[in-house]
Amino acid sequence: MKSLRYILVLLITVISMTACEDLLVENLNDPDFDTAFSNPNDIKGVTGGLINRWFQINQEYDGPGLALMTASDAGTCSWGNAGMRDFGNEPRKAFDNKPSYSNVVITENYYNTLYSVLSQSNDVLAQTINNGVTMDDGSTDLVNAVAYFTQAMSLGYLGLLYDRAFIITQETDLTVKIETSPYQDVLAAALVSLDKCISICNSGSFTVPSEWIPGDTWSNTEFGQLASSYAARFLVYGARNKAQDDATDWGRVYNYAKNGIQKDFAPLADDITWYSLYQTYSIYGGWAQTDMYVINLMDPTMSAQFPSSGLFSDLPNNGEATSADARLLSDYEYLSSCPFRAERGYYHFSSYRYSRLDQYLTTWTEPMPVFYKAENDYFIAEAAVRTGKIQEAADVMNSSARVSRGNLPPLPADAAQISAAIHYERMVELMLSGMGIQFFEMRKENLLQAGTALHWPIPGSQLEVMQMDYYTFGPGIGVAGEDYSNGGWNK
Repeated sequence: MKSLRYILVLLITVISMTACEDLLVENLNDPDFDTAFSNPNDIKGVTGGLINRWFQINQEYDGPGLALMTASDAGTCSWGNAGMRDFGNEPRKAFDNKPSYSNVVITENYYNTLYSVLSQSNDVLAQTINNGVTMDDGSTDLVNAVAYFTQAMSLGYLGLLYDRAFIITQETDLTVKIETSPYQDVLAAALVSLDKCISICNSGSFTVPSEWIPGDTWSNTEFGQLASSYAARFLVYGARNKAQDDATDWGRVYNYAKNGIQKDFAPLADDITWYSLYQTYSIYGGWAQTDMYVINLMDPTMSAQFPSSGLFSDLPNNGEATSADARLLSDYEYLSSCPFRAERGYYHFSSYRYSRLDQYLTTWTEPMPVFYKAENDYFIAEAAVRTGKIQEAADVMNSSARVSRGNLPPLPADAAQISAAIHYERMVELMLSGMGIQFFEMRKENLLQAGTALHWPIPGSQLEVMQMDYYTFGPGIGVAGEDYSNGGWNK
C-alpha cells in the first residue's frame, strides 16, 4: 500500500477526481480491484467513455487550445480569459508555472485529466490483456483497441505539450519508483500503444458504437486508420525545432499516413456531453479573431501585423484582403472594426475572424472537426517530399483541399513550393481542427515568436507534491531553441 500511495501522489489525479472515479488508480495487484473490475460489463462501460473524456479535455474552454492558438499567431485576442492574452503577449513572457497563477487550470487540469484517462485505459487493459478477461458479447477486440487508443492519446498529448512526463501503462511495475521521462520517450511510448491498437484493428472485426463516437460509423479498419493518422501526427508535431523536424523518421511518417484516415474525424456535438468550447470561443463574436499572420499568407499585400497606430485605414483597403484562395471568402469573415482593448496593444487587433464553423454557433449540434482527412494528406505530401518522392507529393497536394476547396492552381513537382504550400495549408485549411496544430507547425519550423515556450514544464502543483524544484520556460529560461523559441517569423 506504500507503493499505491506513492502512485496516487505521483499522478495527483486524486486531487481532482470525483467520488465515482476513486477506482481509477487502484493497485492492479490488489485482489479487491480484480473483483470490482472483473465484470465484463463494467470494463466495457468504462471503455465506452474513454474517447469522450479525452476528446472533451482537448475541447474545453480552459484547456490548452485557446492559449496555443494565440501563442502560435493563428488567432489573436486581448482578453485575459483562458490564457489567450498571456500566451499572445508581445514580447513573449515566461510561463508562470506557480500553482497560484490565475490561468493554471490550462496546464494543470489538462495534465491531471490526461493521467486520469490514462489510468482508466490502463485499468481496462490490465484486466483484458494482463488477466485475460473477455467480453461476453464478443467485443473484446473493440474494448482493447479503444483502450490502447486512449492510452496512446494520453501519452501522446503529454509528449506534445510537456517537456517531461511519467510513462505508465498496464505493464508498469507500480512497486518501484517511477521517474519522469523526456518527451521523446513519452511520444515513443504513445506510438507503441497506437501500433497495438492498429494490430488489433487489422486482425479483428468490430464497429465502434455510435455513442462512443457520435455522428459517424467507424469500422475496425477505419478505426485503425484513425490510429495510424494520429501516429503520423505525433511523429511530425513532436519536433521542438527545425533540426528535430529534419531528423524526423519521415519514412515511418509516410507509412503511417498512407494507411491513415479516408474521412474526417469529427464527432457530432449534442451540447450535453459532446461539445467544443475551444471552437466556440475561437469564433464567437467579440472573442478571438484570426491573426493577421494568417491573412497575410492568403494576401501577401496585407500586413502580417496590425498597424501600431490602431487604424484600419493604415492597412491596405482598410484591412479587407483579396486572394486567389476561395477560402478567404468561404472560411473567413472581414470585420471593419475590432472590439479589443487598445491599451493592451494594437498588435492584438485583426480585421478577420474565422467563420467556417459558424453553423455550430446556431445549432450547437454540428460535427466538431478534430482531424480532417486533409491533414493526413499533408502528412503524406510532407513525408513524400522528405523521402524524395516529389511528384507524388505534388499529386497529393493537387488532389487535396488546397485545390478542391481553395481553387488554387496545381503545384509543380518542386520541393520548396510544396513545403511552403504544406505550411500554408496547416495554417489556413486546418484552422480550429485539431487542438494545437498551428502551434506545433510553427514550433517545428522555428516560426514561433522569440521567447515563446516550446513546451510546458510539469505543473507547479505536481512539483510541490513531488518536492521537486520549481522550473519554467520562456525568454532566456531553459535551453534556447529547445525549451523556448530563439527564432520567429517576425525576426
